Amino acid sequence: MNKNIYESLGDLSLKVFSQAGPIEHLRKLKEEADEAIEDTSDIMEYVDCLLALYAAAYKAGFTYEDMVKSSNDKMDILKQRKWMIREDGIYQHIKD
Repeated sequence: MNKNIYESLGDLSLKVFSQAGPIEHLRKLKEEADEAIEDTSDIMEYVDCLLALYAAAYKAGFTYEDMVKSSNDKMDILKQRKWMIREDGIYQHIKD
């Protein structure tokens, strides 16, 4: 996602979903994630998740630059972690 889309989404969120804050957008993300789980072949379900996440971040006051920098920082952390697979098939980092 580029800066123009992030800011456009933020503007839309402020206008259309004016009463929603970060928590409401994160709750919507949970709903959208369940829909994506139901149909993993529909790219629009993934996009719905991404847009709900970014709306939450925008409403929480994070800029596009904050999101990009923090994503890169987190990737550096993830690359250093050791991982295990849980019984439910989800990967979990091993806590030191």
